[in-house]
Amino acid sequence: MSSQLPETPAGELSAALAPTTSSVRSRTGIPRYAAGLALAGLGWIIPFTGVSGVLIPARLAVLDPVNKVPLVAAIIAIGALTAMITNVIFGNLSDRTRSRLGSRSPWIVIGAILAAVGLALLSTATTVPLLILWWAVSQAGINAVGAALIASIPDRVPNARRGTVSAVYGGAQLLGGTIGSIVAASFISNPTTGFLVFAVIALVLPITFLVTAPDFSNRDVAKEPINAGAIARSFAFPRNAPDFYFALFSRLVILLGYNAVGGYQLYVLTDYMGLDPVAAGGVITQASLLTLVAAFAGAFVFGPLSDKFKRRKPVVITGALLMAVGLAVLLIAAAPWAFLVFAVAGGLGLGIFLSVDAALLSEVLPNEETRGKDLGILNLSGAAGQVLAPAVSAAIIAVGLGFAPVFIAGAALTVLGAALVAPIKKVR
Repeated sequence: MSSQLPETPAGELSAALAPTTSSVRSRTGIPRYAAGLALAGLGWIIPFTGVSGVLIPARLAVLDPVNKVPLVAAIIAIGALTAMITNVIFGNLSDRTRSRLGSRSPWIVIGAILAAVGLALLSTATTVPLLILWWAVSQAGINAVGAALIASIPDRVPNARRGTVSAVYGGAQLLGGTIGSIVAASFISNPTTGFLVFAVIALVLPITFLVTAPDFSNRDVAKEPINAGAIARSFAFPRNAPDFYFALFSRLVILLGYNAVGGYQLYVLTDYMGLDPVAAGGVITQASLLTLVAAFAGAFVFGPLSDKFKRRKPVVITGALLMAVGLAVLLIAAAPWAFLVFAVAGGLGLGIFLSVDAALLSEVLPNEETRGKDLGILNLSGAAGQVLAPAVSAAIIAVGLGFAPVFIAGAALTVLGAALVAPIKKVR
């Protein structure tokens, strides 16, 4: 759900993104890197949001209208399980990659190609099993891109600028989420064409990263020999890293709570609020634009502020609590206006949360040598939220409790996630 950036004084943004002396490497300078990061981020979030939130539910409403709710849960869960596995695998592989393009860029290209192929094949799926198969392939590619991008942030951005760069990346995710929902809403009655449009986006935008923000060659960097012990260590979860796990579980429950509605927004509007599919598509478009404006306002105010005051935790907590407020509003009335209020309050909270999410994750890493793998593990929290949210929501709906308990559970989880941020000691 999301449109334009709020006005930010050009001088302030340029100063915030200006290159600084640091041990991190940057071939292009931070402003150009941030632009490339944003474009590539759009390349995975636009297809992900549009396909998972709108087109797959629309296709299932035709293929199996009786079982559409549990099938959405199953397909999103299987795709997210794929994401959980591939995040760690591709993050690990990027740590070990040596090429003239650097360690992350080759996996952005590979992921973009894989995502595009999976999305193109989704357009041919006429059965539920094929829909599941090709969505899993798409998810593998999408997460290869995402894992490589987020691992590049601590590679190329000093700590003092990560809040601002994180806000740029978070803003791209918000913009992409809005574009994805709006584009998908226009293809509700023709998902086949929609899948092909998203396949082109998934292929083209991530690859622009290589032109906009090229990395140094790292072929001269030594890497650990490949043997059984090295492989086992490369996939091991960190030990004695409490901050790492507080960040992981906080992110998990926050995104789990917020995503309780995401996969079912079409059904919330049609089944809970009584709209027809065309009217629901219009509300999704309006909500997406409202979310974008609110989220950008949150992201581009709180990201730079977190750098200025060197605080991440209060920002995450504020964002999570606003998400809870947005979810709670849906309990007030089963009417489109409540959905639009949710879009504003929840969008503002999401924007604030995303403004420092990448920065906070990069600052709880226990080992600089395994950034990609460890960030891949942290990204499991987002994928796990996708797995669990639709499954929990579907279970509540299936026993006849309707959508209201889903909103309550979502709000409670985001509050719990905010509480889990407090014990982190490494980040203020």
